[in-house]
Amino acid sequence: MSSEGVLPAQGDNALLDKEAPQTVSEAQSEIIRKNISAITEVQRDEDSKRSLSERTSDLITNFSGSMFFVWLHAVWFGIWILLNVGLVHLPHVSEFDPFPFGLLTMIVSLEAIFLSTFVLISQTGWRV
Repeated sequence: MSSEGVLPAQGDNALLDKEAPQTVSEAQSEIIRKNISAITEVQRDEDSKRSLSERTSDLITNFSGSMFFVWLHAVWFGIWILLNVGLVHLPHVSEFDPFPFGLLTMIVSLEAIFLSTFVLISQTGWRV
């Protein structure tokens, strides 16, 4: 009897036994391949049914959940604050939104409203 197709022994010590055979038969491998293909096909079918607004909200949600988004905002806020407290002076640009940064607050609040909406659309698969 060949060792191909032999699965690990069933029992309490089977997971601890490093000598237990770990091979899978070709028939089992074919079944696994077919299952993976079937799952992939179902996912493609479901993705093709998604509306443009759902795909757009997924893209925005993925971007806003990235570290690039965090760093972009950190740089943006840093530059905004430096310009508006007078630490960096650029003619015709500096001090356009003096402390307490009402314009920045409004922009960030609107961004939060829209991002939370996109996240909700993306999570629930809501059809618009």
